[in-house]
Amino acid sequence: MAVIVSDIDQPRSTMLGKISIFLVWLALASALCWSETVWRDEVRALSLALQGESFIDMLRQMRGEGHPALWYILLRAAHVVIGSPVVLKIVALTVATASAYLLVFRLKLPVSMMLLSLFSSFSVFDYAAMSRNYGISMLVTFLIVPSWKRGARKGILLGLLFALLANTNVHSVVLVGGFLAYWFFDLVLTRPRPPLSAFQAFATAAVLAAVGVVLCFLTVYPTFNDAGQNDLAGKNFALLALYALAAASSYFLGFYPERILQLIVADPLLARIFASLMAVLIYGSLLGLANRRPAMFAAALVLLGLSLLFTLVYPGNYRHQALWLVFVIAITALAMPRPGSAEGAGTEAVGGVVKIGRLCFMILLALQVVSGIEKVSQFLFTDIPLSRARDLGSFIQSRPDLKDAIIMADPDYLVEPLPYYVSNRTYLLREERFGAIVRYTRNARLSLSLPDILRTARQLQESEHAPIVILLSQRLDRIGGPVSLNESYNWLLSLTPEDISAFLRETTLIKRFGPVAGSDETFDAYLLK
Repeated sequence: MAVIVSDIDQPRSTMLGKISIFLVWLALASALCWSETVWRDEVRALSLALQGESFIDMLRQMRGEGHPALWYILLRAAHVVIGSPVVLKIVALTVATASAYLLVFRLKLPVSMMLLSLFSSFSVFDYAAMSRNYGISMLVTFLIVPSWKRGARKGILLGLLFALLANTNVHSVVLVGGFLAYWFFDLVLTRPRPPLSAFQAFATAAVLAAVGVVLCFLTVYPTFNDAGQNDLAGKNFALLALYALAAASSYFLGFYPERILQLIVADPLLARIFASLMAVLIYGSLLGLANRRPAMFAAALVLLGLSLLFTLVYPGNYRHQALWLVFVIAITALAMPRPGSAEGAGTEAVGGVVKIGRLCFMILLALQVVSGIEKVSQFLFTDIPLSRARDLGSFIQSRPDLKDAIIMADPDYLVEPLPYYVSNRTYLLREERFGAIVRYTRNARLSLSLPDILRTARQLQESEHAPIVILLSQRLDRIGGPVSLNESYNWLLSLTPEDISAFLRETTLIKRFGPVAGSDETFDAYLLK
């Protein structure tokens, strides 16, 4: 329990200040969490966690989903106790609160860095209000820091934490490598040379971490979401890897607030300018660790590792990119020497270089705070939600004639958040089966048309004797000619004026839902006549 108890030797005023800051964060994160409309990726995890008759059945059925098991185990365990989908928010907020506690009370950081980190978008929204497994990565990463002094003695504690971190998500395997790199370089560069027992502790931790990494990959691969991986067919693997190494910062443009991202999309010249500025900030941030070379090497390796992952395996969104920020925060706290001490190697002052580097990282964190303010403004002070799933649920519940309706959608993934709000059965058009978990596989109906959708809906209506509700993300009244639209990873939807007219004759538009922010989960709802 020592790692979760606050220091008692701090001045009373300092402790009261930290408690006040923590409570402000908790109020803000709670407000965002409970006001946020869950979207498909959040509910998809809960649907996966609840499948099967037991934990073992659940683990067997989720293998190949693309994420290791820790998040699903937590969700299922919480659901056993509470028995409601609301566990999604409860678990996410609990994990985020523990992370924030460690950040405020246990990580030895400059006050300015702590504050910017605490109120960054990833800390207050993406890893707190958004119920995803990436929040556990932040918790375990921060937990490693106060555990390091005790854990480095024999390596068992840190090894177990590394193994746990590797099973939060695939991207966190790179963070595990970063921590091991920091430890290794610290041992090698320290003078006088540490005793043999220190190297034995490192080896023990590395073995336990390797077990965790193997368990992660056995859970994730082979994936049944084969369409979700980067398609490298016909591409030069070596050139892709070299590009990832040479232009790593280009994969982290999500660190900019939304308003800047809109400028980047609209103007190629601005895109190049802001990409160059991001390179300065990211590579400059590494210099902030120049007085602790093992930490600088580790942060650089994590940056390159994530870039390779984004290039060769999965594309990276903000929730993935922000893991690098979390790692740099943790490694900064870990490498921070105690006042009056000279721990480890390379702790000599580097003066202006370190100050410039820390300024770059503070600017990066300040950008995340701006992003957080944007999200607070969006989700607390406007009526535009992340998803219209909750509105659809309320509408379905207000219509007694739709109580037993079967809901289908194009794209299929529009039905994934619905189990959080309604109990109606959902049907997946691309895979031609009932279910609420889409498999992004190439072995599906990759091309659909409105006649295909109508035919399937009519067959279901006749066989199930139930009303059929069809959700379409495309506004049919805005389609002026024949089009073939790309959806998701590799789906196509073909539309023609003739098919649209036939579809509208056989259905009734029962509800048009408004705009959303941060996702594409809005749609028109049609009832098959």
